[in-house]
Amino acid sequence: MSEHIERQLQLADGLSASLRVAFASGDHKRVDQHFGSCEALMVYGVAPDRAELLQVTEFRVEHGHSVSKLETRMEVIAGCFAVFCVAVGESVFRQLLAAGVRAIRVDSGTPISQLIRQLQQQWPANADSGRRQQRREQQDDRLAELANSSWDDE
Repeated sequence: MSEHIERQLQLADGLSASLRVAFASGDHKRVDQHFGSCEALMVYGVAPDRAELLQVTEFRVEHGHSVSKLETRMEVIAGCFAVFCVAVGESVFRQLLAAGVRAIRVDSGTPISQLIRQLQQQWPANADSGRRQQRREQQDDRLAELANSSWDDE
């Protein structure tokens, strides 16, 4: 375990076909931390119909910038699609992007559960089913209109 990690709990290996996302959180419920100095990172596996807490990593509180402190955080979120945080420095943002992780800034205090629901609502299958339902309703309206009209209306 890294010298920067206070405690780490691995809860599960993850959902199959899920998206791994991380949240910088001090209270384990809301995003309220700057990525580079966060007290904890929560990693979830998110799927369209469920979410599972995979890992909780708590860090030793260290002031100032340190390459090894940042590397430890980067290792914890390796394989994640995104990390939600209150802030992230520009050079760290570029490092995350190069590692395939998107840093997403949110307002301090945003509930993790709300962000997970938003991810699930944006899931391609969910978006497609919403569009299909809308098209079905439009087709039903058009069919009803045609059924109620006569051939002589034109």
